[in-house]
Amino acid sequence: MAYQTLYRRYRSQRFTDLRGQDHVVPALRSAVRDDRVGHAYLFSGPRGTGKTSTARILAKSLNCDSLDQGDPCGICESCRSIETGTSFDLHELDAASNNGVDAIRDLISRAGIGSPGRTKVYILDEVHMLSAGASNALLKTLEDPPAHVVFVLATTDPHKVLPTIRSRTQHLEFGLIPADVLAEHVRWVIADAELDVSEDGIAYSLRQGGGSARDTLSALEQVVSAGGVPAEGGSVEAILEALCESDGGAAITAVAEATSVGREPRPLAEDLLAGLRDVFLAAVGGPLEHLPDEARNQVADRAHRMGRATIARSMELIGEAIAEMRHVGDARIPLEVALVRLTSPELDSTVEALLERVNRLERQIESGAVPSGSPAGVAAAAPGPAPVAEAPAAPGPPPMPPRRGREAAPAPAPAPTADSPDRAPTAPAPAAAPSGSSGELPGVGELTTAWQSTVLGSLSNRARARYGAGRFVASDSAAEFALPNPIHRDRCEDLRDEVEGALEQHFGRPVPLRLVVDGSPVAPAPDRQPDPPRPAGPPPAATSDAPVAPEPPPEPVRESRPPDPEPPDDDLDHIGDVSELDDADVTAPSTMERITELFPGAEVVDDPS
Repeated sequence: MAYQTLYRRYRSQRFTDLRGQDHVVPALRSAVRDDRVGHAYLFSGPRGTGKTSTARILAKSLNCDSLDQGDPCGICESCRSIETGTSFDLHELDAASNNGVDAIRDLISRAGIGSPGRTKVYILDEVHMLSAGASNALLKTLEDPPAHVVFVLATTDPHKVLPTIRSRTQHLEFGLIPADVLAEHVRWVIADAELDVSEDGIAYSLRQGGGSARDTLSALEQVVSAGGVPAEGGSVEAILEALCESDGGAAITAVAEATSVGREPRPLAEDLLAGLRDVFLAAVGGPLEHLPDEARNQVADRAHRMGRATIARSMELIGEAIAEMRHVGDARIPLEVALVRLTSPELDSTVEALLERVNRLERQIESGAVPSGSPAGVAAAAPGPAPVAEAPAAPGPPPMPPRRGREAAPAPAPAPTADSPDRAPTAPAPAAAPSGSSGELPGVGELTTAWQSTVLGSLSNRARARYGAGRFVASDSAAEFALPNPIHRDRCEDLRDEVEGALEQHFGRPVPLRLVVDGSPVAPAPDRQPDPPRPAGPPPAATSDAPVAPEPPPEPVRESRPPDPEPPDDDLDHIGDVSELDDADVTAPSTMERITELFPGAEVVDDPS
């Protein structure tokens, strides 16, 4: 007899041989035992989980001469002919290669013909590959087949099957086989076939199988043929480790090694996405029965090292790379770009990348990789809001040269206390008083600079409109503010308290305001430099420790054009005295007179109509 692969040699022949489908076996066995078998079934599930094998077992049970509680005997002529593929009671059709209308019509035409056994069973594998015309041609026969015919449809994508077909069948879903059940089955196969396989080979087979019995036995046969576990250079495991370590070079190298030995980028990316799904399930506490114990511990460790946010972002970017591969010439490029973005978040400006960098920093602090006293550790570990750098002070007036009589008086020495009765008072060196300290009023230049840069803009619209046409002219006992005319001055007097409050807020001390009329005797002439302000008290006496600086030459006061006032809140504030307004000219020429003036010699002709 020719050599058979392990998955064909150890295909399940009875319901009791099926592994991991405990919800399917009792339903079919009881239906056969109680003669309640439906006319059509739909078996769906991942590849290699026993869909076609179960359909064959059902066909043997329906034609077996010696049933054993719904299980076929496997000894009678009918069972043995089905096992060898020579039975006329079982017909298999691969819908992936026979998906046209003609193939289905031929099947329907032969469905009514009798067979040697009690029931004729049709198995349509990959039924989702049927064309729309073929599916519609099957509908009528599938709904009401001959009494001796049973249809079994198998598919890995049940959502692609027409709803009208699904509604005419009994749908049984097959799932992946748990790792412990599959490991027991593999050890039984090794013992029965007298194979020499190490525990590493068994673990490799289970890992490659991923819950599929056929894939697991195929991987086991590969281990037997190679004499051990094949080298896994450039595998998905290497890429996953590179993602955990944020090593972009290792990830790109693993992809290059995988493609150099013949692996296509798209299947490689799909396997990587499946591995990331296992890590994600471990992170959220999902089911991992399809993985062996060693693999579960490994994915749990990776889930802890990567974190949920990184895992979710990795699955998203790899999925986008898989979708983009069909639109580019080199399918490796989307995968490599996604891996670089995942291992180097600083190269990605998206919000998700920034969040990943924050999460990575938090994990490093929790594990002690970042010292808590370092700037990064302090910034990330602080429970309160992040420290905000001290904002620079608002730009104030430019520094003024020292003026005579304005040197800051030395601060008085503290009075002797009981703790220091013999301490002699020391006079600090005199320094120029800051603009925010208490003392004499600011000079005209300082007032003008502050007025134009800050104070005027902080006033209300009404005050800004009234005071925008004025200027500071002197500063002695009060800051004199000159306005164009007496009427304007009187209207500004109503809002003097607001302006004084704005000046006090800017200079940090009260600045009384005196409103005068521009050009009055109290106001200095425009071409004359105002006298420097005089201090309220006597000038400080010069000491040997703090000599008085010589008086610099006075700076000329540059008259600057005040900013244009904004429209006032009310419509009458800018009018002033109504008695000063001129009457409008009511003797303006009419439109016809202006036209006649533009065209000398023209005559006005009345409309004859």
